[in-house]
Amino acid sequence: MHDPRLGALDFWQWDTEIMVTVEQYRQLCAEWSGDAAEFSWLVQHGDIAGVSQRAIAAEFEFAPSTVSRWAAGEALPHRRVQKLVVGALEKKARRLEQACANAFLPVKKDVDTMRSHPQA
Repeated sequence: MHDPRLGALDFWQWDTEIMVTVEQYRQLCAEWSGDAAEFSWLVQHGDIAGVSQRAIAAEFEFAPSTVSRWAAGEALPHRRVQKLVVGALEKKARRLEQACANAFLPVKKDVDTMRSHPQA
């Protein structure tokens, strides 16, 4: 299993499928080396950060079929566009990560305790 303390480069060397958290996905985006296969993987798995391929297509004004080819590794956009896409994916992953960190379940009040200790 992948050790999360290891860098993204180590992740790309794994031949087996592993579960990736939002935090790990964000880190992979941040450490993206510019490799074409890494770019395709990040686009293909953008849903980890809540970003569909259609959303990527809409944000960057490309046809959904084009982004699908990026994800499949069949085509690549210009290097500058790759950087913008990965940067956007990292930003979305960071926002989702922060939202999850700030989400707390409300404390359920015990009805019996409230009855025995009424507030004035």
